[in-house]
Amino acid sequence: MVIETITLSLLLGKLMGGKIRNIGNLYINGWYLFVVAFSVEIISLLIVSKTGGNLSDIIENNFFYIHIFIYLLLIIGLIMNFHENGLRITLFGSILNFLPLSLNSGRMPVAINALKVSKLYTQLSLLEEGRIMTHTLANKATKLTFLGDIIPIPKPYPFPKIISIGDVLISLGLLILILSYMRKKYESQGKTIEFYRP
Repeated sequence: MVIETITLSLLLGKLMGGKIRNIGNLYINGWYLFVVAFSVEIISLLIVSKTGGNLSDIIENNFFYIHIFIYLLLIIGLIMNFHENGLRITLFGSILNFLPLSLNSGRMPVAINALKVSKLYTQLSLLEEGRIMTHTLANKATKLTFLGDIIPIPKPYPFPKIISIGDVLISLGLLILILSYMRKKYESQGKTIEFYRP
């Protein structure tokens, strides 16, 4: 969803007369926190899906703590960039995503009906078998289901999926951030030559 949002934002920015090079003026405080968070998640999922043994078991048995750690890094990183209007919205969306997964064993609840609307039957089967570490099917015992993945995006969208309210806010925040920088007017970095007038 993040990659799609960034791509859409860049296209909209160009259509609105913005400049992609202006993005170079954006500095993300604590950028390394985001790198660590995404790296930990990707490596953890790869180890569990591609290997077996003790390390895989340790990660799977402790993924609740790993997932919480990942989200805390993201939230801390976003707080460090609270001065950016768009990232304030992204922070709020991340917190809304953090709440349901923190109360449901570190997994984001997914609505069964939403999966069926988007015709994501393979994902439904995997979730029923408990083979997706990051998500779980919502049921009567699920907490804060309304903050989980309940919004279906079916075809004709090229990448059918289920998203949450938090995902919507995260995408909106990124859209605002990118568009605001692309459309900003930056002064020339060249030196100004002044002439003395007696």
